[in-house]
Amino acid sequence: MDRRRLERIILIILALLNVFLLSVVFSDSAEARRNAAETVASARQLLEENGIAVSDGAILLQSAPAPCTLVRDTQKEGERLRRIIGDFSQEDEGGNIYFYRGEKGQALLRGSGEIDVVLTNSTIPLRGGQARTAQKTLRRMGVAALPVREDGEDFYCTVEGVPVYNAVLHIDYTGSSLLAISGTWLFDPAGKDAESAGMDSVSVLLRFVEIVRSEGYICSRLDSVQPGYLMTVTRSGEAELAPVWRIETDAGPLTIDAETGRLRLD
Repeated sequence: MDRRRLERIILIILALLNVFLLSVVFSDSAEARRNAAETVASARQLLEENGIAVSDGAILLQSAPAPCTLVRDTQKEGERLRRIIGDFSQEDEGGNIYFYRGEKGQALLRGSGEIDVVLTNSTIPLRGGQARTAQKTLRRMGVAALPVREDGEDFYCTVEGVPVYNAVLHIDYTGSSLLAISGTWLFDPAGKDAESAGMDSVSVLLRFVEIVRSEGYICSRLDSVQPGYLMTVTRSGEAELAPVWRIETDAGPLTIDAETGRLRLD
């Protein structure tokens, strides 16, 4: 057998092998989608058997976010503030509290994550509405955020798109300008687990049904199941983000710890 003929045979074998491997991948993907659909359907059935209707698209098979550690970095903090209040002088107030006096405004930041920013010499004009102006301003400060409501007044800080439900920034406006920012923002991420061992979105619904049965929580409709975090300040300038699930119902939201299954308060 000549060399050219042998090379063609080898190429054909490799092509057939690639086709086989692709068919295995597509088969596994299709099976995974079927399993996910069956799991979601089982969760929906369980809820409906307990008198809870499920809104369209309310249940998606999702993993809980991984726990995260945050640490305050005053140098990065100053760089982020400079974009809003301009060049500043920094004053150490003691107790891990710093006051920044800038050419465009001033800011007071605490080791608990609390922040108060007031623009004095230059406000930020509203362009495209309150919510859009606020999000653009927060991005300039290095803060990724999601609106709590559509009015553009309150925003959840986020980590990789996941909201931290008790890290909320409030925006004050005056006339046609953004005037002040206050609330709780996040320190810088210092470490994150590779993956979460917490309950997924369907597992937490089983826990939710237990709560409905055992604790007398009354609702008639499930609107959404969303992953999130709750922040706990472990010491001044340091915090932990614990993964949670926010379950929205017609009776209001419930927050369940993704690792312990306990009800949590924001």
